[in-house]
Amino acid sequence: MTRIDLTTREWHELIRPVLPHASTDPEDRELASIRIEAAEHALYAVATDRRTLAAERHPLDGTRRVWDVPAPVHVRASDVKASLAMFPFSRDSDPPLQLTIDKRPFPVQVAGRPDTIDRLAITLESPFDGTRLVLNDHRDPTHDPIGVWRKTLARLVNRPMSKSAPALNLNAVQLARWAAACRKGERLAVFTGSKGSDAVLVMVESHFLGVWVPVSYLESPAEMLAGSPWRGELAEVPRLAAASGAPGDGDSDDH
Repeated sequence: MTRIDLTTREWHELIRPVLPHASTDPEDRELASIRIEAAEHALYAVATDRRTLAAERHPLDGTRRVWDVPAPVHVRASDVKASLAMFPFSRDSDPPLQLTIDKRPFPVQVAGRPDTIDRLAITLESPFDGTRLVLNDHRDPTHDPIGVWRKTLARLVNRPMSKSAPALNLNAVQLARWAAACRKGERLAVFTGSKGSDAVLVMVESHFLGVWVPVSYLESPAEMLAGSPWRGELAEVPRLAAASGAPGDGDSDDH
């Protein structure tokens, strides 16, 4: 059994950034999950729908360090979302929360008859009022598409920095997903590869890493720009643009 003490706010901060990245495709149920992974010095939440991937990191201090690291638990995104409503916090109230990873009885069908097996689960419990929620593990032990998240992120984190940013085709529908990772006043940094087809690495301070896969279209971004009316129309008034002191014209005022 592994027990980690959190505050309710910390649980929300762990889950909210990755929820938008869990799959909502009914044909892809294995990715409609959030992976909760306890490591020795940190607790991670990970989700992906293959087009984007998000990993949130909650550091653990010496008093909350995990000594016996359990296997990861894949819980349904809908259940995790419900936990945020069940355990609320406010500016004036941030109750403690106990997170326990342990095996619990799980209902199954054996030869058409109901039975139970022991399976990992996450239990969230409020020490104050006894509110408890059990999040069962729904991971397929023979197939774990989220399990490669460390390898995927390690490859991009260690990728050489691109000297010149390529033009990218990105899905605008997915833009809003990244806002959930940013807390007030935080920076969101985007790192591209050397080609427009390379995956994009998204980073928010030291607690969040994500992957954004560009979209492939028949028309490249360069062709899209070349075929637009903007170049011709903007070239008609170069002196007006220069006189206006428009942002992006000349050197930055930041020193």
